[in-house]
Amino acid sequence: MRICLLIHGVEAFYSGSISKLIENLKPFGEIEAFVTGTMARTASLDVDFEVKIWDGTPSELFKEMEKDFDLFLILSCSKSPESGYEFGRIVFERCAIKKPLIQLELSNCTAVLWNGFCSIAEGLGFEIVEPKSLEKRIWIENGKLYRRISAVEPGEFLLIGGIVVGKVKEKEVLLIAENGKLVELKGVEVKEHGLEKLKRFYPTIELEKIKICTLRSFKSKETALKGKKGSGVAFIDHSSDKIFKFAGKCEGAVCIGDDTTAIASEILFRFDTPVLGIVDGDRDFLLDLKNIHPSSEILITEHDDLAGKIVFEELFKGKEILMENFEEVKDRIVELLRLKHMLSSRKALKDFSSDQEILL
Repeated sequence: MRICLLIHGVEAFYSGSISKLIENLKPFGEIEAFVTGTMARTASLDVDFEVKIWDGTPSELFKEMEKDFDLFLILSCSKSPESGYEFGRIVFERCAIKKPLIQLELSNCTAVLWNGFCSIAEGLGFEIVEPKSLEKRIWIENGKLYRRISAVEPGEFLLIGGIVVGKVKEKEVLLIAENGKLVELKGVEVKEHGLEKLKRFYPTIELEKIKICTLRSFKSKETALKGKKGSGVAFIDHSSDKIFKFAGKCEGAVCIGDDTTAIASEILFRFDTPVLGIVDGDRDFLLDLKNIHPSSEILITEHDDLAGKIVFEELFKGKEILMENFEEVKDRIVELLRLKHMLSSRKALKDFSSDQEILL
């Protein structure tokens, strides 16, 4: 039997349970392990766990691989069992595969049989459970599209399309769209600047399809180098999903946005790659920085979106990578933003600890 194993979330790696679980799975068949998501991929690097990378969504992975595997497993270690089950339910609904799909939730050693029966869960010592019946997740009413986000906790960050749009206030979040526009967020303390960014990246939003998640601040772990840097300078604009596209392939990276800079700095440190962040002080502290390249810097401006647009158009000429020296590119960006009267200050990223905001 061929088993497709999707490992979901950073704690699945950091908990140290994966190697033992895979050893226990080997008697059942041939296993191929996959990971999706930026931070989970980072965690797999930190623990030196060999895993295949899938750039699409979990449901796309299962759809694409259905013909090649006999059994599909989701291995999750979630903030709560309920949030883990909700993730599994969404993947199951979207992939609509016919072959057996089982979720193993490490936070409480339970298993959900999403599609069919299989003795593997019991054989591994997981208690089989049936998640509580949940209300419908997506529906249309009076011409508006509604999407319910369940199993959330007050204080978590709400991300839509990888962009922080606010903080959760209730145990449930309701998003409402009309004519492809997000018109209301219930149960959320909205971050207006985040919504502006969302509208810029997604002029029309497909609420039923776009990736939505909630996160607590991620505690990074001190780590060593995992690879070598390449050449040229990458441009990463408010998108942590693109960071691994350039990991090990660039000499340095220019990052737009406070949290994007923090996440890129953390990840690219593993490849001896510094970053230059263009920020405006609206950091949400999704990441507690532990690993910062000594050459990483930030440029503080009043509006990082506009500054980033100018740099991308006038210096990078609309391309994602510029085949030039990183230090020279940094100096050219400083000069450009000064000429545009947009640069407030230039500082070393390492001067800011995890509990300090980057303020003007």
